[in-house]
Amino acid sequence: MHRSALGVGALSDEWAEVRLPAHVERLDFVFLVAREGGEVTGFSYGYSGAYGQWWTEHVARALTAAQRAEWLDVPHFEIVELHVRPAWQRRGVGSALLAQLLTRQPHDRAILSTQSGSRKARGFYAKNGWSELAGVDFGVGYPPYLVLGKRLLPGD
Repeated sequence: MHRSALGVGALSDEWAEVRLPAHVERLDFVFLVAREGGEVTGFSYGYSGAYGQWWTEHVARALTAAQRAEWLDVPHFEIVELHVRPAWQRRGVGSALLAQLLTRQPHDRAILSTQSGSRKARGFYAKNGWSELAGVDFGVGYPPYLVLGKRLLPGD
């Protein structure tokens, strides 16, 4: 499937050619696509996180020792991407993708990052039960981000 079919023209060639293929190989990888009729309305994916991975290492530096013990030292799931086509936003597509992704992974906690300047994204995650943990600096060329976490109950 070509990435334009996913409505992700903003994602780079590097993402499509290097990062996504590498992520597919990660433990507990899950990729979901939402469709309405023949149209792709959104997608999401994630995998079990581990020290030594680029994102996890940046997040580890942003968290306190107690937060690392709670969120990173134990098995956890990392939500890597969640995208919904603009015409389909605010219709429950993102919440449904996120909920399904969490039910298809094996851990009792999940973490993700989102741009700290996006009130829309922050409100979406708060509505879906995520807590803001810390600001994280991914380096030059990246806007400020926040790390969020969610504890999962059996059956979530």
